[in-house]
Order: sequence, then C-alpha cells, then structure tokens
Amino acid sequence: MPTLTLTEIKAQYPDQWVLIGDPELRKPEVGMPLTDNLLRAVVLFASKDKRELGYQAASVRGESQTITYFYTGEMPQNRRWLL
Repeated sequence: MPTLTLTEIKAQYPDQWVLIGDPELRKPEVGMPLTDNLLRAVVLFASKDKRELGYQAASVRGESQTITYFYTGEMPQNRRWLL
C-alpha cells in the first residue's frame, strides 16, 4: 500500500473516517490534534460509517505497528460521535 500525505488522504477519501497505519508525525506530542501533526501514513481502510472502522481494524492492520483514525471532513459543531 502506498504512503500518502494528509492532503492526498483528504482528497482521495473526502468526508470519510480513515484508518491509517504507521503514521509519520511532525512532532509526536500528546494532546496535539492528529491532523495538525500528520505528515504521511498508509491508509488501511476508509468508510463513511465510523463503526465500520472498529469492525475492520483487526483484519486490515497487517504489518502496521501503530494504527489510528480520523475524519477527513469538517466535524459538525453540535454532533456527538459514539463508537
């Protein structure tokens, strides 16, 4: 799987939840938003349904040491996300 930059991920997977593997971060600091810090990563899975990421995470993890996820669109102000 190719390694993509944050801009490429957002362009290829608009308004989707994206599961990424082995993210390369600018400054790996606790508390900093992932999208402000992400340089590049491998996209393992993408879906409009956040729950789908949880169902697929174990099977698509592959050789990735670290996995995480984020939403590529704008988060609604008054919306609660439950997983």
